[in-house]
Amino acid sequence: MRFLILSAVVLIVAACTSTPEPQPEPTPTPPPVTRQAPPPAPPPEPVSEPPPPLELPKTASSLPTLGFAGLAGLLGAGAIRVLRRRL
Repeated sequence: MRFLILSAVVLIVAACTSTPEPQPEPTPTPPPVTRQAPPPAPPPEPVSEPPPPLELPKTASSLPTLGFAGLAGLLGAGAIRVLRRRL
């Protein structure tokens, strides 16, 4: 039994002290490829607004015109009445 233990210890020590296997030389890695950054984009041109229209938009209604026509009719009727009484 002592012989087996002693043999095992000798084999373990011999295995630990044996010359290591030669390591394969690492293959040299190629240098990293540096990509050139694309040139910066030109600054965007300022967006110009269209020139303002020369005429105002047609958004008004004809209601004020009708009101003035009615007022003119009342004034005309009043003027005729005054002139008829004087004559």
